[in-house]
Amino acid sequence: MQTTNFRLLKEAEKIVERRGAREASLVLIQGKFGIGKSEMTERWASENGHVFIRAKKVWTPRSMLEDIAAELGVAVRGSAKDIENRITQHLAQTMQALIIDEADYLADMKSAAKLETIRDISDVTGTMVFLVGMQDFPAIVQRYEHIASRVARIVQLHPLSLADVQATCKAKAEVALSPALVEQIHRDSKGRMRHVLNAIANIEVWAETNSWTEVDVAHVKGKPLCTDFTGHIAANKGV
Repeated sequence: MQTTNFRLLKEAEKIVERRGAREASLVLIQGKFGIGKSEMTERWASENGHVFIRAKKVWTPRSMLEDIAAELGVAVRGSAKDIENRITQHLAQTMQALIIDEADYLADMKSAAKLETIRDISDVTGTMVFLVGMQDFPAIVQRYEHIASRVARIVQLHPLSLADVQATCKAKAEVALSPALVEQIHRDSKGRMRHVLNAIANIEVWAETNSWTEVDVAHVKGKPLCTDFTGHIAANKGV
């Protein structure tokens, strides 16, 4: 199943592969929460032999290198520089792309030390690095011009289109869903993959409980297909 966002990733990969400047190897992937960035990029990494890792808030430059090295299967002994050297040697040989999810944790207003280390690895190896962050992530990177100059592409991911939701329901749902119900899932989920998958799971439970072989809008009338936590809190506050 390839959504519009998945195709945008593949397009960005092709563009960076053909880049003129070797050091322009960073791709920033931005998007709002819940639209499926993590699931999609992890699947993309698995299908293409890329290295996928999630950044952590508690990362230091050293612990970041240790986690990357562990994912690559290289030793983590010695100094931070020793570990970085092993990582660069490995990536220079394999030319695997590095995908870092939750990349917002790599830099903030005070320091970009972790992001600079990633920049160094990319510069030395020439390997592509995809940094997956929230909507404001490119603005964070822009504060550091020496790193921003390495950005070859910024990919803006969008909420799922109706066609994307139709394809997702066809691929994921184990019970037949009417076109009208799929349209309702699209509306209620606001195009967020997380909510679409939750809606499908809820519908499957109801279908199994009631022995429905096909589910239409009438079957789920009055039932919450997917819970919007923000909307629920606002409603309870009378907003």
